[in-house]
Amino acid sequence: MQKRAKIYDVIIAGAGPAGLHTARLLAQKGLEVLLLEAKDEVGKNVICTGIIGKESFEEFGFSNEQVVRDIQGVKIDSPFGTSLFYRHPMPFAFVVERKRFDKYLLESALNKGAEIVLRCRATDASVDETGIKISCVSDESGPAEYRAKVLVLATGIEYELNKKLGLGYPVRFIKAAQKNLKYCKNYDVTLIIGNEFARGGFGWIVPVGDNMARVGLISKTNPKIGFKNIIERYFPEEDDLPIQIKPIAQGIVSKTFGNRVLAVGEAAGQVKTTTGGGISFGLLCAEIAADVINDAFKKDNLSEGEFSAYEKRWKLEIGKEIRFGAAARSLCGRLKDLQIEKIFNTVQSDGFFDYISKHANFDRHGSFVLSFLKMLYNFD
Repeated sequence: MQKRAKIYDVIIAGAGPAGLHTARLLAQKGLEVLLLEAKDEVGKNVICTGIIGKESFEEFGFSNEQVVRDIQGVKIDSPFGTSLFYRHPMPFAFVVERKRFDKYLLESALNKGAEIVLRCRATDASVDETGIKISCVSDESGPAEYRAKVLVLATGIEYELNKKLGLGYPVRFIKAAQKNLKYCKNYDVTLIIGNEFARGGFGWIVPVGDNMARVGLISKTNPKIGFKNIIERYFPEEDDLPIQIKPIAQGIVSKTFGNRVLAVGEAAGQVKTTTGGGISFGLLCAEIAADVINDAFKKDNLSEGEFSAYEKRWKLEIGKEIRFGAAARSLCGRLKDLQIEKIFNTVQSDGFFDYISKHANFDRHGSFVLSFLKMLYNFD
Protein backbone atom coordinates (compact mmCIF):
# COMPACT_ATOMS: atom_id res chain seq x y z
CA MET A 1 0.00 0.00 0.00
CA GLN A 2 1.24 3.44 -0.91
CA LYS A 3 1.58 5.80 2.06
CA ARG A 4 0.82 9.49 1.88
CA ALA A 5 2.70 11.26 4.66
CA LYS A 6 0.93 14.60 4.28
CA ILE A 7 -1.91 15.34 6.68
CA TYR A 8 -4.55 17.54 5.09
CA ASP A 9 -6.78 19.80 7.10
CA VAL A 10 -9.86 18.41 5.35
CA ILE A 11 -10.46 15.51 3.01
CA ILE A 12 -13.76 15.43 1.13
CA ALA A 13 -14.90 12.04 -0.18
CA GLY A 14 -17.02 12.71 -3.25
CA ALA A 15 -16.91 15.47 -5.88
CA GLY A 16 -20.56 16.18 -6.59
CA PRO A 17 -21.91 19.72 -6.15
CA ALA A 18 -22.06 19.53 -2.33
CA GLY A 19 -18.53 18.18 -2.01
CA LEU A 20 -17.09 20.59 -4.57
CA HIS A 21 -18.75 23.61 -3.00
CA THR A 22 -17.53 22.58 0.46
CA ALA A 23 -14.01 22.22 -0.93
CA ARG A 24 -14.08 25.67 -2.50
CA LEU A 25 -15.32 27.37 0.64
CA LEU A 26 -12.82 25.66 2.94
CA ALA A 27 -9.88 26.26 0.60
CA GLN A 28 -10.95 29.89 0.36
CA LYS A 29 -10.68 30.08 4.14
CA GLY A 30 -7.05 28.93 3.92
CA LEU A 31 -7.43 25.26 4.83
CA GLU A 32 -5.58 22.50 2.97
CA VAL A 33 -8.29 20.51 1.21
CA LEU A 34 -8.16 17.27 -0.78
CA LEU A 35 -11.06 15.90 -2.84
CA LEU A 36 -11.26 12.15 -3.52
CA GLU A 37 -13.51 11.19 -6.44
CA ALA A 38 -14.22 7.65 -7.59
CA LYS A 39 -15.06 8.60 -11.19
CA ASP A 40 -12.50 9.56 -13.81
CA GLU A 41 -14.35 12.83 -14.45
CA VAL A 42 -16.59 15.02 -12.31
CA GLY A 43 -20.21 15.29 -13.42
CA LYS A 44 -20.05 12.08 -15.43
CA ASN A 45 -23.12 9.82 -15.87
CA VAL A 46 -25.34 11.87 -13.58
CA ILE A 47 -29.11 11.35 -13.43
CA CYS A 48 -30.33 14.89 -12.86
CA THR A 49 -32.64 17.34 -14.60
CA GLY A 50 -30.11 20.05 -13.74
CA ILE A 51 -32.85 22.48 -12.67
CA ILE A 52 -31.85 25.06 -10.07
CA GLY A 53 -34.24 27.67 -8.71
CA LYS A 54 -33.49 31.27 -9.59
CA GLU A 55 -33.24 32.23 -5.91
CA SER A 56 -30.59 29.58 -5.23
CA PHE A 57 -28.72 30.31 -8.45
CA GLU A 58 -28.42 33.98 -7.55
CA GLU A 59 -27.75 33.32 -3.86
CA PHE A 60 -24.71 31.18 -4.63
CA GLY A 61 -23.43 33.56 -7.30
CA PHE A 62 -23.18 31.11 -10.20
CA SER A 63 -22.26 32.14 -13.72
CA ASN A 64 -24.77 32.08 -16.58
CA GLU A 65 -22.15 30.23 -18.63
CA GLN A 66 -23.46 26.96 -17.14
CA VAL A 67 -27.08 27.71 -18.07
CA VAL A 68 -28.59 25.73 -20.94
CA ARG A 69 -31.92 27.55 -20.75
CA ASP A 70 -34.17 29.34 -18.32
CA ILE A 71 -37.61 28.13 -17.27
CA GLN A 72 -40.55 30.50 -17.30
CA GLY A 73 -43.38 28.18 -18.27
CA VAL A 74 -44.50 24.64 -17.42
CA LYS A 75 -47.02 22.29 -19.02
CA ILE A 76 -48.46 19.67 -16.67
CA ASP A 77 -50.21 16.64 -18.19
CA SER A 78 -52.75 14.53 -16.29
CA PRO A 79 -53.24 10.74 -16.60
CA PHE A 80 -56.16 11.37 -18.96
CA GLY A 81 -54.44 13.92 -21.16
CA THR A 82 -55.70 17.12 -19.54
CA SER A 83 -53.02 19.80 -19.72
CA LEU A 84 -52.43 22.71 -17.40
CA PHE A 85 -50.27 25.59 -18.59
CA TYR A 86 -48.50 27.91 -16.22
CA ARG A 87 -46.38 30.86 -17.26
CA HIS A 88 -44.57 32.84 -14.59
CA PRO A 89 -44.08 36.61 -14.99
CA MET A 90 -40.34 35.99 -15.27
CA PRO A 91 -37.92 33.01 -15.37
CA PHE A 92 -38.09 31.16 -12.04
CA ALA A 93 -35.45 28.48 -12.59
CA PHE A 94 -32.46 27.60 -14.76
CA VAL A 95 -31.41 24.36 -16.45
CA VAL A 96 -27.68 23.70 -16.21
CA GLU A 97 -25.53 21.17 -18.00
CA ARG A 98 -24.38 19.07 -15.04
CA LYS A 99 -20.97 18.10 -16.38
CA ARG A 100 -20.22 21.73 -17.23
CA PHE A 101 -21.69 22.94 -13.93
CA ASP A 102 -19.70 20.44 -11.85
CA LYS A 103 -16.51 21.30 -13.70
CA TYR A 104 -17.14 24.97 -12.98
CA LEU A 105 -17.45 24.11 -9.28
CA LEU A 106 -14.26 22.04 -9.51
CA GLU A 107 -12.30 24.83 -11.19
CA SER A 108 -13.52 27.23 -8.50
CA ALA A 109 -12.27 24.88 -5.79
CA LEU A 110 -8.91 24.28 -7.49
CA ASN A 111 -8.42 28.01 -8.02
CA LYS A 112 -8.81 28.49 -4.28
CA GLY A 113 -6.09 25.90 -3.59
CA ALA A 114 -7.95 22.62 -3.20
CA GLU A 115 -6.51 19.43 -4.71
CA ILE A 116 -8.28 16.47 -6.29
CA VAL A 117 -7.48 12.81 -6.96
CA LEU A 118 -9.73 11.15 -9.54
CA ARG A 119 -10.40 7.42 -9.89
CA CYS A 120 -9.91 7.10 -6.15
CA ARG A 121 -12.74 5.49 -4.16
CA ALA A 122 -12.67 5.89 -0.38
CA THR A 123 -13.41 2.45 1.04
CA ASP A 124 -12.59 2.75 4.74
CA ALA A 125 -11.99 5.39 7.39
CA SER A 126 -10.99 5.38 11.04
CA VAL A 127 -10.45 8.03 13.69
CA ASP A 128 -7.50 8.18 16.07
CA GLU A 129 -5.96 10.80 18.34
CA THR A 130 -4.21 12.59 15.47
CA GLY A 131 -7.01 12.66 12.94
CA ILE A 132 -8.68 10.46 10.34
CA LYS A 133 -7.11 7.79 8.17
CA ILE A 134 -8.84 7.18 4.83
CA SER A 135 -8.15 4.06 2.81
CA CYS A 136 -8.79 4.21 -0.94
CA VAL A 137 -8.64 2.05 -4.00
CA SER A 138 -7.21 3.91 -6.99
CA ASP A 139 -7.63 2.75 -10.58
CA GLU A 140 -4.22 4.20 -11.43
CA SER A 141 -1.99 3.27 -8.51
CA GLY A 142 -3.81 0.62 -6.48
CA PRO A 143 -4.50 0.96 -2.74
CA ALA A 144 -3.64 4.27 -1.13
CA GLU A 145 -3.93 5.85 2.28
CA TYR A 146 -4.57 9.49 3.11
CA ARG A 147 -4.75 11.34 6.39
CA ALA A 148 -6.67 14.43 7.45
CA LYS A 149 -7.75 16.27 10.54
CA VAL A 150 -11.37 16.30 9.31
CA LEU A 151 -13.34 14.17 6.85
CA VAL A 152 -16.41 15.36 4.94
CA LEU A 153 -18.58 12.61 3.47
CA ALA A 154 -20.15 13.71 0.18
CA THR A 155 -20.48 10.21 -1.23
CA GLY A 156 -24.06 10.43 -2.50
CA ILE A 157 -25.97 7.18 -2.07
CA GLU A 158 -22.91 5.18 -1.01
CA TYR A 159 -23.18 4.95 2.78
CA GLU A 160 -20.51 2.47 3.86
CA LEU A 161 -18.34 5.19 5.38
CA ASN A 162 -21.36 6.64 7.21
CA LYS A 163 -21.89 3.24 8.81
CA LYS A 164 -18.23 2.69 9.67
CA LEU A 165 -17.95 6.09 11.34
CA GLY A 166 -21.21 5.79 13.29
CA LEU A 167 -23.22 8.31 11.27
CA GLY A 168 -26.81 7.91 10.15
CA TYR A 169 -27.81 7.26 6.57
CA PRO A 170 -31.02 7.34 4.50
CA VAL A 171 -33.19 4.24 4.68
CA ARG A 172 -36.03 5.34 2.39
CA PHE A 173 -35.60 5.90 -1.32
CA ILE A 174 -37.49 6.75 -4.45
CA LYS A 175 -36.32 5.53 -7.84
CA ALA A 176 -35.27 7.80 -10.70
CA ALA A 177 -34.63 7.14 -14.38
CA GLN A 178 -33.53 9.45 -17.18
CA LYS A 179 -32.47 9.41 -20.82
CA ASN A 180 -31.52 12.12 -23.34
CA LEU A 181 -33.76 11.95 -26.42
CA LYS A 182 -34.27 13.88 -29.63
CA TYR A 183 -37.01 16.45 -29.13
CA CYS A 184 -37.89 19.05 -31.73
CA LYS A 185 -41.00 20.62 -30.16
CA ASN A 186 -40.69 24.14 -28.84
CA TYR A 187 -42.43 23.50 -25.51
CA ASP A 188 -41.52 24.64 -22.06
CA VAL A 189 -40.82 21.97 -19.46
CA THR A 190 -43.48 19.23 -19.42
CA LEU A 191 -44.39 17.44 -16.18
CA ILE A 192 -46.28 14.14 -16.43
CA ILE A 193 -48.56 13.00 -13.61
CA GLY A 194 -50.29 9.62 -13.26
CA ASN A 195 -49.83 6.16 -11.79
CA GLU A 196 -49.06 4.49 -15.09
CA PHE A 197 -46.12 6.86 -15.48
CA ALA A 198 -44.82 7.57 -11.97
CA ARG A 199 -46.69 6.35 -8.89
CA GLY A 200 -46.08 8.77 -6.06
CA GLY A 201 -43.88 10.89 -8.31
CA PHE A 202 -43.87 12.49 -11.75
CA GLY A 203 -42.22 12.36 -15.13
CA TRP A 204 -40.51 15.18 -17.00
CA ILE A 205 -39.44 16.37 -20.42
CA VAL A 206 -36.87 19.15 -20.10
CA PRO A 207 -35.76 20.62 -23.45
CA VAL A 208 -32.05 21.49 -23.37
CA GLY A 209 -31.42 22.81 -26.88
CA ASP A 210 -29.97 21.27 -30.05
CA ASN A 211 -33.26 19.38 -30.49
CA MET A 212 -32.65 17.33 -27.36
CA ALA A 213 -34.47 16.87 -24.07
CA ARG A 214 -33.88 15.16 -20.75
CA VAL A 215 -36.69 12.67 -20.30
CA GLY A 216 -37.18 10.91 -17.00
CA LEU A 217 -39.22 10.25 -13.90
CA ILE A 218 -39.16 9.54 -10.18
CA SER A 219 -41.45 6.81 -8.89
CA LYS A 220 -42.17 4.58 -5.90
CA THR A 221 -42.37 1.60 -8.26
CA ASN A 222 -40.27 0.18 -11.09
CA PRO A 223 -39.24 3.21 -13.20
CA LYS A 224 -38.69 1.07 -16.29
CA ILE A 225 -42.43 0.52 -16.69
CA GLY A 226 -43.27 4.19 -16.23
CA PHE A 227 -40.51 5.25 -18.61
CA LYS A 228 -41.81 2.84 -21.26
CA ASN A 229 -45.28 4.39 -20.93
CA ILE A 230 -43.86 7.90 -21.28
CA ILE A 231 -42.01 6.84 -24.43
CA GLU A 232 -45.18 5.31 -25.89
CA ARG A 233 -47.19 8.50 -25.29
CA TYR A 234 -44.63 11.19 -26.15
CA PHE A 235 -41.98 9.46 -28.29
CA PRO A 236 -43.79 6.69 -30.21
CA GLU A 237 -41.05 6.61 -32.84
CA GLU A 238 -38.47 5.51 -30.28
CA ASP A 239 -37.73 1.84 -29.62
CA ASP A 240 -37.33 0.33 -26.17
CA LEU A 241 -34.38 2.21 -24.71
CA PRO A 242 -31.72 1.44 -22.13
CA ILE A 243 -32.03 3.94 -19.28
CA GLN A 244 -30.03 4.99 -16.26
CA ILE A 245 -31.66 4.20 -12.93
CA LYS A 246 -30.66 5.29 -9.44
CA PRO A 247 -32.22 5.48 -5.99
CA ILE A 248 -32.69 8.93 -4.46
CA ALA A 249 -32.62 9.40 -0.70
CA GLN A 250 -35.83 10.49 0.99
CA GLY A 251 -36.24 11.79 4.53
CA ILE A 252 -34.39 13.31 7.46
CA VAL A 253 -31.13 11.64 8.52
CA SER A 254 -29.62 11.62 12.01
CA LYS A 255 -26.90 11.86 12.83
CA THR A 256 -24.80 13.71 10.24
CA PHE A 257 -21.80 14.55 12.41
CA GLY A 258 -19.23 12.83 14.55
CA ASN A 259 -15.76 13.23 15.95
CA ARG A 260 -13.85 14.98 13.11
CA VAL A 261 -16.48 14.08 10.50
CA LEU A 262 -19.53 15.62 8.80
CA ALA A 263 -21.81 14.39 5.99
CA VAL A 264 -23.22 16.71 3.31
CA GLY A 265 -25.57 16.39 0.34
CA GLU A 266 -27.36 13.14 -0.36
CA ALA A 267 -25.05 11.33 2.07
CA ALA A 268 -26.88 13.36 4.73
CA GLY A 269 -30.34 13.05 3.19
CA GLN A 270 -30.31 16.70 2.12
CA VAL A 271 -32.65 16.15 -0.82
CA LYS A 272 -35.99 17.75 -1.71
CA THR A 273 -38.59 15.10 -0.93
CA THR A 274 -41.06 16.61 -3.41
CA THR A 275 -38.92 16.52 -6.56
CA GLY A 276 -35.88 14.45 -5.59
CA GLY A 277 -33.60 17.38 -6.44
CA GLY A 278 -30.49 17.72 -4.32
CA ILE A 279 -28.39 20.52 -5.78
CA SER A 280 -29.76 23.54 -3.92
CA PHE A 281 -30.07 21.81 -0.53
CA GLY A 282 -26.59 20.30 -0.91
CA LEU A 283 -25.04 23.68 -1.71
CA LEU A 284 -26.80 25.35 1.21
CA CYS A 285 -25.63 22.66 3.63
CA ALA A 286 -22.11 22.80 2.19
CA GLU A 287 -21.96 26.44 3.28
CA ILE A 288 -23.14 25.52 6.78
CA ALA A 289 -20.58 22.70 6.94
CA ALA A 290 -17.76 25.00 5.84
CA ASP A 291 -18.71 27.57 8.50
CA VAL A 292 -18.81 24.97 11.26
CA ILE A 293 -15.51 23.37 10.20
CA ASN A 294 -13.75 26.72 9.89
CA ASP A 295 -14.97 27.78 13.35
CA ALA A 296 -13.82 24.44 14.77
CA PHE A 297 -10.32 24.95 13.38
CA LYS A 298 -10.19 28.44 14.85
CA LYS A 299 -11.10 27.00 18.26
CA ASP A 300 -8.76 24.03 17.78
CA ASN A 301 -11.70 21.84 18.67
CA LEU A 302 -12.68 19.20 16.11
CA SER A 303 -14.79 17.15 18.49
CA GLU A 304 -18.22 15.64 17.99
CA GLY A 305 -19.66 18.19 20.40
CA GLU A 306 -18.31 21.09 18.36
CA PHE A 307 -19.58 19.60 15.11
CA SER A 308 -23.08 19.04 16.51
CA ALA A 309 -23.85 22.67 15.60
CA TYR A 310 -23.82 21.62 11.94
CA GLU A 311 -26.82 19.32 12.25
CA LYS A 312 -28.77 21.82 14.32
CA ARG A 313 -28.20 24.53 11.73
CA TRP A 314 -29.00 22.57 8.58
CA LYS A 315 -32.12 21.00 10.07
CA LEU A 316 -33.30 24.42 11.17
CA GLU A 317 -32.87 25.60 7.56
CA ILE A 318 -34.44 22.71 5.61
CA GLY A 319 -35.66 20.07 8.07
CA LYS A 320 -39.28 21.28 8.00
CA GLU A 321 -39.21 21.45 4.20
CA ILE A 322 -37.99 17.85 3.98
CA ARG A 323 -40.68 16.64 6.41
CA PHE A 324 -43.48 18.54 4.64
CA GLY A 325 -42.27 17.27 1.29
CA ALA A 326 -42.25 13.68 2.55
CA ALA A 327 -45.81 14.07 3.85
CA ALA A 328 -46.93 15.58 0.55
CA ARG A 329 -45.32 12.72 -1.38
CA SER A 330 -47.05 10.19 0.88
CA LEU A 331 -50.42 11.79 0.18
CA CYS A 332 -49.73 11.94 -3.56
CA GLY A 333 -48.72 8.29 -3.56
CA ARG A 334 -52.18 7.33 -2.32
CA LEU A 335 -54.05 9.22 -5.03
CA LYS A 336 -55.83 7.32 -7.78
CA ASP A 337 -55.78 8.68 -11.30
CA LEU A 338 -59.40 9.89 -11.04
CA GLN A 339 -58.46 11.86 -7.93
CA ILE A 340 -55.51 13.36 -9.77
CA GLU A 341 -57.88 14.40 -12.55
CA LYS A 342 -60.11 16.06 -9.94
CA ILE A 343 -57.10 18.07 -8.77
CA PHE A 344 -56.45 19.20 -12.35
CA ASN A 345 -60.06 20.33 -12.71
CA THR A 346 -59.94 22.19 -9.41
CA VAL A 347 -56.68 23.92 -10.30
CA GLN A 348 -58.09 25.02 -13.65
CA SER A 349 -61.04 26.77 -12.05
CA ASP A 350 -59.91 28.45 -8.84
CA GLY A 351 -57.07 30.83 -9.69
CA PHE A 352 -54.49 28.50 -8.19
CA PHE A 353 -51.75 29.55 -10.60
CA ASP A 354 -52.29 33.20 -9.71
CA TYR A 355 -51.55 32.26 -6.12
CA ILE A 356 -48.43 30.34 -7.18
CA SER A 357 -47.06 33.31 -9.08
CA LYS A 358 -47.24 35.43 -5.95
CA HIS A 359 -46.25 33.00 -3.19
CA ALA A 360 -44.46 29.87 -4.42
CA ASN A 361 -40.70 29.34 -4.10
CA PHE A 362 -39.13 26.81 -6.47
CA ASP A 363 -36.74 25.43 -3.85
CA ARG A 364 -39.12 25.61 -0.87
CA HIS A 365 -42.47 24.19 -1.87
CA GLY A 366 -43.10 21.17 0.36
CA SER A 367 -45.38 23.01 2.79
CA PHE A 368 -47.18 24.67 -0.12
CA VAL A 369 -47.98 21.35 -1.83
CA LEU A 370 -48.98 19.70 1.45
CA SER A 371 -51.33 22.55 2.38
CA PHE A 372 -53.00 22.38 -1.03
CA LEU A 373 -53.58 18.62 -0.82
CA LYS A 374 -54.97 18.87 2.70
CA MET A 375 -57.29 21.66 1.63
CA LEU A 376 -58.51 19.73 -1.40
CA TYR A 377 -59.20 16.45 0.36
CA ASN A 378 -59.76 17.66 3.94
CA PHE A 379 -56.87 15.61 5.30
CA ASP A 380 -56.21 16.16 9.02
